[in-house]
Amino acid sequence: MKVKITYHIMPWEIDYALLSFTQLKKSKYYLPDNIDITIDSVLNLSSYNINWGDSKLPKEYFIKKYNSLSILLKDYNHNQKIYQGNNLYGHLDLQKECIGDFDYYMGICPDMYFSEHLLYYMFESIKNIKEKYFMVTPQISKLWDPTWDEITDPNYLNIDSDKWDQVDVFDIRYNLKNQNKDIHLHRTKNSKWAGWFDLYNKAFYENLAPLHQDWKGYGPWDWYSMILSEIVKQKGVNFQQYLLKGQTIFEYSVGPLKETNGFSQYYRDLIVLNEIPNQRKQFESKMFNEYLPKGIEMLKQKNII
Repeated sequence: MKVKITYHIMPWEIDYALLSFTQLKKSKYYLPDNIDITIDSVLNLSSYNINWGDSKLPKEYFIKKYNSLSILLKDYNHNQKIYQGNNLYGHLDLQKECIGDFDYYMGICPDMYFSEHLLYYMFESIKNIKEKYFMVTPQISKLWDPTWDEITDPNYLNIDSDKWDQVDVFDIRYNLKNQNKDIHLHRTKNSKWAGWFDLYNKAFYENLAPLHQDWKGYGPWDWYSMILSEIVKQKGVNFQQYLLKGQTIFEYSVGPLKETNGFSQYYRDLIVLNEIPNQRKQFESKMFNEYLPKGIEMLKQKNII
């Protein structure tokens, strides 16, 4: 089994990367030798986004820290990259660059807590999946609207939607370690994932919902792929999302850590951002009149629909 994992790291996420890389280091002890994992991580220092001349912390600080914490991944096939150009660069570029001879793809957000057992359970669980196109996501804690409830850990379902960010991620960690969990795959009725710690099989990632080659920087590919997967399911395409029950992830910057915006604000206060267009809004403005029609046409050309 060959797996590609991607990490896109902004400078203010460097301490999250340390936490995440530490979990990956611990995860390696539980993984069998026949799982070949390659990790592509990119520290994005683009001058398009950041005015380094006016920032109080230099690029060199983040470069040294990134190179130091990358030692934690020496047991994996780790491809390090530091982007220091002047152009727009982001996770969409990294996702396009990562394509290769792999059976599965994963994207991990640096600011997510996950158990050191999660990768093992994900890789074990997919062995019996029969669908041609599929993806797997762990459970999450309560979010701001009920559309997320289908992939929410039952322990947190009763939290009020307007109090979703009051949960303590270390309570989630404690519960995972101290409650007996029935860990198994569950077929979801609807397509719903956040792109935080999801696993996609090759056919889904490369053929069903590939990134468009003209996409640059940042954009909600997860939302695009969710909508597209719902469209193709209605047309009879053999796609299924699975929820890995008994394993829960969530972001660090909630609960007590919300007061300080987690482990990133102290960097943000020392970094000067350039005034650039809102990439998310730009992407979303083209979703229904450009990107989805183009994606559907691409699938027709491949005879998938």
